[in-house]
Amino acid sequence: MRYYRIEITDASGSTPLADDGTPIGPFDSVDSPGSALHIDFDALIMGVDVVSSGTVLSIHGLPITMLRQSTYLNGCRLDMYGGFDDGLPLANKKQQGLLYSGNIYSAYGNWQGTDQSLNFVLNPEIPPQKGGPNRAVTIEGKKGQKLSSILLIALVNAYPDYEILMNISDDLVLPEDNPGIYPRLSQLATLLRSWSKNVIGRSDYFGIHIVIQQKTIRVFDGSGSNDQSIQIMPQELLGQPTWIEFGVVAFKCPMRSDIHCGDVITLPENIISGPASLLAVNTTASSAGIRDKVNFFGDFQIRSVRHTGSFLNPDGTNAWVTNFQAIALREGVL
Repeated sequence: MRYYRIEITDASGSTPLADDGTPIGPFDSVDSPGSALHIDFDALIMGVDVVSSGTVLSIHGLPITMLRQSTYLNGCRLDMYGGFDDGLPLANKKQQGLLYSGNIYSAYGNWQGTDQSLNFVLNPEIPPQKGGPNRAVTIEGKKGQKLSSILLIALVNAYPDYEILMNISDDLVLPEDNPGIYPRLSQLATLLRSWSKNVIGRSDYFGIHIVIQQKTIRVFDGSGSNDQSIQIMPQELLGQPTWIEFGVVAFKCPMRSDIHCGDVITLPENIISGPASLLAVNTTASSAGIRDKVNFFGDFQIRSVRHTGSFLNPDGTNAWVTNFQAIALREGVL
């Protein structure tokens, strides 16, 4: 059974109220099984240098008293949980959890015919602190220092309330003193992506990615370790895993929250072996090097996560899913 929970809180941590004093949330599908409110959303989570706009979320069937309060929701925090609950044979309740957390950039009500909806545009960027220090990242790098240590200190100082997960190549070393101040994290991410690709200089290296997800800033570049990789089971795949560009694979699963950008996953070993192959790689569009290989299975590092949901849509393969893009780790895959 599909599951969601949406929580909205203001700056004080309280739930906003409608005109008549009714709390606007939380909205939980478990509270009314079989008759929960319909929601639509498309949540893309990837590098902050790539994503400049946020997630769109619509909650249908709300009363006019809540729609009239939409302008007062701007700036509030919204946490969206999702996945599957007990009910379907292959549903895995352990994979449900927090899908997206962000700040409401814009909230507006809409009324078309008999359909009333409250719509949100959520900002993935970390907002500036009100009445406190700004969120600028200050880097004080010296020649010969590893970028990983310099960047970790800079991010901890700029975002003390966020967990920082660093997993980048030790070959990224500063060739000269390089101090700098970056007012927005997206500016720093754009610079690091280009600089790291030039330093490593390999065609299969995709540069540094910086992703904000679930109160965590993840920094990775495809040099991840597979010591704690997440195993993707064959029954968890919807359709075929597919190469979308050199060294990058896309695959789709029923909606799940347990895989994040920067995580290392392992695709099952038998998806292309034998006549019951699940993966189609022998196409004229694929490069010769990939087309001639049969060892597609292996370890990949997630570079983007996209949750798409339409709660009451009966489509079982597209209406409540998570799409992943993953970078092939260098050893044993390419």
